[in-house]
Order: sequence, then structure tokens, then C-alpha cells
Amino acid sequence: MAEAMFTFIEAAAGYGSPLLRNINWQVDEGQFWGIFGPNGAGKTTLVKTLLGSLKPLGGRVEMRQGVRVGYVPQLSQVRESMPLTVRQVIKLGALGLQGLPKVAETLARVGLEGHEESLFASLSGGQRQRVMVARALHRRPRLLILDEPTNGVDLPTRHALMALMRRLHNEGMTLLLVTHLLGEIGPEVGHFLWVDSRENLFLCGRREKVLSDPALEAAYGGGIKVVDVAGEPVLTWASGENGASHD
Repeated sequence: MAEAMFTFIEAAAGYGSPLLRNINWQVDEGQFWGIFGPNGAGKTTLVKTLLGSLKPLGGRVEMRQGVRVGYVPQLSQVRESMPLTVRQVIKLGALGLQGLPKVAETLARVGLEGHEESLFASLSGGQRQRVMVARALHRRPRLLILDEPTNGVDLPTRHALMALMRRLHNEGMTLLLVTHLLGEIGPEVGHFLWVDSRENLFLCGRREKVLSDPALEAAYGGGIKVVDVAGEPVLTWASGENGASHD
């Protein structure tokens, strides 16, 4: 039996007043979760509560002792003008930790060989995002959380990041992918958390169970279907109108 990485028990999350209530959610080691919902629905609020930067406004959030977490924030939250080298950015994310790989090895995992001494501010948006992923991976986490990692990056970087997540999951890492883009969530994502505070939705569980929940169609007026895109199964809305409103 896989151990729980963390558990939300009747928790409430928000800023001053609850945005999300009665959260009951458990993630076990080795799982790959897609955390989906439209912009402003409470996804980042949930993640900040998990990370401890927001205290729960009710209930409890329990993290298993000794779990090392890697976090990739939204690129829009990262200062582009940081007067630091790539090496410095990565090492600052792992201060005090022992037994870490060489920075060059971590950068090679994200396709940025030879950029250790490049200024972070001189990089393109896609390269900066890769650095932030490398920063999280350099910690050697057991749990990796990525908040909208493909927002504002070029297509090659988007494909490279998705491929990296698949490899990390195959290696046994537990992943949480936060996104508002249904098409980003591939078949390897076996568990789903659908959050939309405006529709009072908090659905979590195995992928098939959540995506077939009648609450989705009741809330949005349409369900989910799978389409074939270049030989890959891609999630999309059964109604084009709903897809536009959420992507």
C-alpha cells in the first residue's frame, strides 16, 4: 500500500474568508494528479495552503514527515530582472540541503546544458521556466508541484516540460500539475482534482470517476470527451462554448 504524502481533512482555504470549504483530499506516493479549474477558481489558493504559505481557515492539512517538496510557481510570479546567474537561482532553492547533484546535471535534465553562468534576466520566457523547474528538481523532491508550468512559454518548451513530467512520474515521483488547460492533461495523469469555487465544485479521485461526474455537465452545460490529436488522446469539452470559457 502506498503511503499518503499529504491529507486535507475538512479544510477551508482562502484569504481572510474561505474561498474553498470542506476540502477532503489525499495524495498517495507515486500518483500523478491533474488539478484543473478555470482561472480564478481557487487552484493556486489550494496549492499555497498545501505549501504552508497560507494557513487553513478551518480543518487540518497534514504532510507526511520528511516529505521533500519541489515547487514551480507560475512564471508571472517570478521576477524577470533578478540580477542572478542560473547557477545562483538554482542553488538558492536548495539552501541547507545535502547530497544534491551538480547544478550542471540538473540543468541537463531540462535541456539547459552550459547555462550555469548565464544571467537569469537574459533568458527567454521558456528558458526561465526551465530554470524554475530545474530549481525545484535540484532539491531532489519526492513531491513536485507545478503551477501552470506551460503558461506563456513556446511550443517546444511546452512539449519538453510535459515529456519531463512523464519521465519523472515513471521514475516514481509524485506530481501535482495545476492547469486551466484540459488539453495539457495527458493519459499518464491518473487522478483528477477539479476545483471551481464559483460553481461550488471540489471533485477528486481517479480520472474516470471525476471526468464522468454529472456535476460537471450540470455546472457547465456540457461534459468532457476524448479526441485524437496526432495519435495522442486529448481531453476537451464536448461543447465548444465550454472549451472556450475554460481555456
